[in-house]
Parts: sequence; C-alpha cells; structure tokens
Amino acid sequence: MHDNQKRLKKRALQAAEEALYKKQYVSPIDVFVGMKLLQPVHVEDWRKGRIPCLERVIQGSLSKITFCMKCFRAWAKEKELKPSITAYLARTSGPKRELRFSASGNPNIEQSYRTHYVSPVLSEKKQKKLQEKLDKPPEQVVFRTVRNSQCSRCEKELHKGSFLFMEADQPLCLCCANLNELEYLPRGNAKLRARAEISCTFLVTQRFRCEAQIRRQLISFQEFATKQMKMMC
Repeated sequence: MHDNQKRLKKRALQAAEEALYKKQYVSPIDVFVGMKLLQPVHVEDWRKGRIPCLERVIQGSLSKITFCMKCFRAWAKEKELKPSITAYLARTSGPKRELRFSASGNPNIEQSYRTHYVSPVLSEKKQKKLQEKLDKPPEQVVFRTVRNSQCSRCEKELHKGSFLFMEADQPLCLCCANLNELEYLPRGNAKLRARAEISCTFLVTQRFRCEAQIRRQLISFQEFATKQMKMMC
C-alpha cells in the first residue's frame, strides 16, 4: 500500500468512526460525506431523482471509490458491526423506485452501497427501531407556487397559490403526481384532523412541506386530508 492509499484509508476510517460515534450506525454515504468527497446537496439532489447515480457526484476515480469502500467494509468487519441492508427510495410520484448508486448498476455493488453497519451495543429493540427509521419512505413534498406555472406532463395551467409536486425539477399537478385524492387542510381544524387520524388508516399522516417555489424559503407546515374525511365532519 503506497502513501496515497494509506492517507485515503486513514480519511475513510476517520469518517466512519465519527459517523458511528454520532449515530451508532454508519453508511457508505456517511463515509464519503465525511471525507468531503461527496457534498450533502448532491445527496439531496440524488434522492430527488435529479442525479441518475450517486457515483457520478462522488469526487475521485472509480478505483479510488472502490478502494474506500473496501477499507470501509474491512473496518466494519473488524469492529464486528452488524450489517443491515437499507432501502433507498426516490422522492418521486407514482410507484416506489429504488435509487441507483453505481454507474454500472451491478446488483452486488448496489447492495454494498445499501448496507449500513450498526453498533453491536444497540439493543435489539433499538436496532429494530433504527431499521424502521432507515426504511421509512421519503417524505412527499408539495410546493405552493408564487407565480403561474404549468404541469410538465399534462400541461395544465397552475395558477399562483396553487399546489404542485416537483419531480426531477419538473412541476407536476397533483393529479399527475397521484395526489389528486387529497385535499388541503388548513391549520386550526382540530375536529377534522382528529376524526381523520382516527377513522382513516389510509390518510396521509406525513407532513407536506409548503415552500415558496422561487424564494426557496419555508412558508409553513400544512397537512392534507382526504375529501372523504372532510365530508364526514
């Protein structure tokens, strides 16, 4: 192992140790972010479907990435960390779609990227809770427009103040995003919210973040309820 590889290994293991200390688990993404070879903003863009594969935005050659992954796996084995394969789903409309890590799409490489390593000091209960958290589908985000827009799929006009879903930087109306069965529920309607949460298991319970599309500033958190629930009140 030459000097460059020694330095690279040291950086990879240091990043892994820091992530494990903070979170009690560590992933390949944590390692590359900790090494400053991967920017968090690129990870976010990848999760939103804007980047086809994560390796495209990891700084360094494929051999460098492969070497870091090899060092990371060997370190995890030596530390007797528990491997756990995690689902990475895209924040897109329609059927669930797994995100792609590698340029080749090789199943073995994909699995190595999806494998998190969990500290053995965590109890079985905490490990289960952690796995549920990691496998939780990504939050759907709906934007409220600050100017007129248009659905990129059906070309429906979206007037200022209406809601839209962004997929790979392209606006979709709620119908094309398969969210047309939901209705905007303003804050303050405690009766509707309580009845919806109790009576409807398929109600969207996750929060839909409303942001100004142009300013990218957080406006407020809102919730959506089914039209059926509103009629029941």
